[in-house]
Amino acid sequence: MINDSYPKGTKEIAERILKAAEKGKKVIIFGDSDLDGIASVVILKELFELLNPLYVQKKNISVYFPDREKEGYGISKTALDFFADQAPALFFSVDCGITNFEEIKIAKKMGFEVIIIDHHQILGKLPKADLIVDPKQKNETYPFKDFAAAGLVYKVAEATLSQTNLPQSVQEKLVELAALATLSDQMPIKEDNREIVDQGMDSLLTTQREGLLALIELGEADIQIDFHIFQKIIAPLNSFKLINHVAESYFLLTETSPKKTKSLAQKLIKRYKQKKEMNLVTVEELCQKIDKAKDNSILIFEASDYWPVPTLGSVASKLLNFYKKPVFLFKQGEKESVGSARLPKEIDGVKAMTSCKKLLEAYGGHAPACGCRLKNENLDKFKKCLEKYFSKDL
Repeated sequence: MINDSYPKGTKEIAERILKAAEKGKKVIIFGDSDLDGIASVVILKELFELLNPLYVQKKNISVYFPDREKEGYGISKTALDFFADQAPALFFSVDCGITNFEEIKIAKKMGFEVIIIDHHQILGKLPKADLIVDPKQKNETYPFKDFAAAGLVYKVAEATLSQTNLPQSVQEKLVELAALATLSDQMPIKEDNREIVDQGMDSLLTTQREGLLALIELGEADIQIDFHIFQKIIAPLNSFKLINHVAESYFLLTETSPKKTKSLAQKLIKRYKQKKEMNLVTVEELCQKIDKAKDNSILIFEASDYWPVPTLGSVASKLLNFYKKPVFLFKQGEKESVGSARLPKEIDGVKAMTSCKKLLEAYGGHAPACGCRLKNENLDKFKKCLEKYFSKDL
């Protein structure tokens, strides 16, 4: 039996993976569109390939990352339609899914066996998935709760591999990804996360992953200094575009050709520099607007049809650092807006959005960093609802 010293559900998922890998069962892995989600998908995919090399030959592992501007956060009906002809299969949702109640019901009806590995806050109840790992669920006895999703997927991989004869060294290739994701998602570096990061940084010193080698070489990164990890490796990996619902960073991390990885790494580094410049311009414009208005509002709430969704979080973080109050930024589409929020540590953004949930189509995340999707007609109402909530909370 697998050791019980893992978060709730880890043992059951590990046993399910072992059985599925033995039979070569079809696998779909849906991951959030950031480095934590991408690393989670890569770890899980490579775990299946370690357990059964036929997965590499048969290519019966499919991956999917959502276009946040068109699909919002989490599992979408668009994604389920994309995989409609692949049921039955194991459907993994990593770094998302814990708030996708309706979508998981649909996936189950389609014939998928749904497994969620997520670290986001739970909205009162759990979706009807077959198996779940989320350390924030009720009756969780594991003492540490603040994993990145990739850290949880790594714990699942660790539990799974402990039941095999594979050498322990195979875990090094996985833990380096969990470490980068933990740093990228700004999880607290203590207890289990400290162990994952320390092990991952040690592994990164001798990494054989061509994509990381390319980023280290081209970025001239000193991987023993966290600042360089952020600027030279993590930031480019978060500057991807999607190609047929697959993130470029996924291709970089799984590619074995040095020539291809160098070309893709150059592209990601260039895009990161462009994104950084654009973010600085956006922050400056917003600061000028806020300062000119002399707005004494309890929060910052702005929307535009210009801002790309992937930049909202970093811009909101900078505004939070300047103004020390909740920041909600939205990319407006034709009918709906997708938003990202950053809040002071003492304020729970998910609770704030829960108080206004009647106005939202979807929402979720962490207390200080979360997101939502809503109809454009509800933007002003949502702002007023948040102002009312924060006036009581602050």
